[in-house]
Amino acid sequence: MPNRPPLRPAGIIFALAANLLMVTIGLLVAGVLPVGGSWLTGLPLVGSILAGLFTAFYVGKRAAIHAMLGGLLSIPVLTLFVLPGNNWNYAVLAAAFCALGGILGEFRQRRG
Repeated sequence: MPNRPPLRPAGIIFALAANLLMVTIGLLVAGVLPVGGSWLTGLPLVGSILAGLFTAFYVGKRAAIHAMLGGLLSIPVLTLFVLPGNNWNYAVLAAAFCALGGILGEFRQRRG
């Protein structure tokens, strides 16, 4: 079994805060743009991927698990305070995309 570094609570909190911030910014930008369309609903999900990538750069090792845990912790906060209409489905999707960003960041770090 490989020797893994321990989880960093600061990394999990960073992922939580980054996911909340990026989804909120994505929602604000999508609400301000005058263009209509369903592609604007994907803008906050791009923010979630960026939050996972930022977590990978912040944490370094084991970025995917940090991003996943932070994304999971962000689900209730996103649902109750950020997303309109208590949209649980979208909050779970944002958490999954945060974990995906952490996975992509970890792949990048392993290849580089």
